[in-house]
Amino acid sequence: MAFSCEYCGYRNTEIKHGGGMSDHATKIVFHVKNEKDLNRDLFKSDSCTFEIPELDFSMAPGSLDSMYTTVEGLLDKLHESLTENNPFGVGDSAANRKYMEFLDSLKELKEWKRGPFTIVLDDAISNCFIYNPYAPEADPQVEVTVYERTQEQNEELGITDMNV
Repeated sequence: MAFSCEYCGYRNTEIKHGGGMSDHATKIVFHVKNEKDLNRDLFKSDSCTFEIPELDFSMAPGSLDSMYTTVEGLLDKLHESLTENNPFGVGDSAANRKYMEFLDSLKELKEWKRGPFTIVLDDAISNCFIYNPYAPEADPQVEVTVYERTQEQNEELGITDMNV
């Protein structure tokens, strides 16, 4: 889905899920070990929790649109959403030292100035993936865990009381 406003210039592109729902959840842990890994393709769904443990960062499902991009593109989109589209990144709030240091840390990850880091995509409906250049062999930098959704995840998805 793409939207562009001719009046104000706002642009938005996102991918909306249109198929069935997986019976299980999936957690993908990607160990970004070198600068080349910033170019790795990935799909982050709008139903996943997105984490960067090294920055003690976690973003709830629905906070950032679904997107097919690269690791670098995901970091760029995250930085953009936390600065341009967020009232805490402008005006008096821009003087918040800790918040600005966090934004600088994101930028350093994107520019590979901080070294290795980890991306975690925990998706209750298993719609995320990270490209595997080693296919059909397992990717040594990616850990995939398929698990039963929690009751809380089922509640958030609205499927606990669903009659089918």
